[in-house]
Amino acid sequence: MYEVPLRRTFFNLVLALLIGLIPLTDRGLRANSPPYGSGVEELLCAPDPVYSLKEGEVLIPILLYHFVGRETLERNGHSLSRFNVTATDFEAQLALLKALGYHPVTVGEIAAALDGEASLPERPIALTFDDGWQEQYDVAFPLLQRYGMRATFFVTTSFIGAPRFMNWEEVAELRDAGMEIASHGRKHLNLADAENAEAWREIARSREVIEEKLGVLAVSFAYPYGAYRKGLPAMLERAGYRAAVGIGGTPVQRVGARYYLRRIEVRGQDTIASFLSRLPWRGTGTPLCASEGPP
Repeated sequence: MYEVPLRRTFFNLVLALLIGLIPLTDRGLRANSPPYGSGVEELLCAPDPVYSLKEGEVLIPILLYHFVGRETLERNGHSLSRFNVTATDFEAQLALLKALGYHPVTVGEIAAALDGEASLPERPIALTFDDGWQEQYDVAFPLLQRYGMRATFFVTTSFIGAPRFMNWEEVAELRDAGMEIASHGRKHLNLADAENAEAWREIARSREVIEEKLGVLAVSFAYPYGAYRKGLPAMLERAGYRAAVGIGGTPVQRVGARYYLRRIEVRGQDTIASFLSRLPWRGTGTPLCASEGPP
């Protein structure tokens, strides 16, 4: 008997948060921020985007994060604002994904599904974090737990334990909470420019370190800088990895390209409208957008 009132309350709360009636940050995550116009209300219950999928292509969005809630936005003279998502913005994104019925999966689970060994839930999405920054443990991890979200953490093994990075005890906590721990190499080298021997050390030794420190076999790898060249997939497969991720800005994945899955970078300047616009599934079919119209 409470289904409709509860659904109406939930819809109104989520919508108010997303369009800025309840300010989420100093920017308010206002939907009228350029370049997307006043998009949230229109996007939320709009038809899903149409993708012209070719044979062997599937929709599996993989999001890329670096910093969440970082306070110091400059490093070695370079601005980090592009890479930093505020804690409030990140929480709003998680709330939106949950409200729209997205189900978190790991990159390892995606690899198994592409190999035909497992199936993915409806509306799968992978959240990934690169490098192993301290804020990923201090800020992102508690929010992921709050919203029941799992994620894949690509750690650069020589960075772990250094200032501003997690230590191995904290990475172990992520592992114990059901997060996938995967490799981002040893020293964050551009593997497209590296000699084969050096690339192999980055790929193989980082996996060995993760096993030594955590007792898990990393099955996923993230290319530093998204840099790729011929020969790297064979090295990754030989080392024991089942998938690798780069960049690409699209949720479209190719079944035969497990060693370069595309990721969508979540940027510091993203509004909720711009974030929503890059997702493949909207509110159609969810309680937010019932067939009789908004509650």
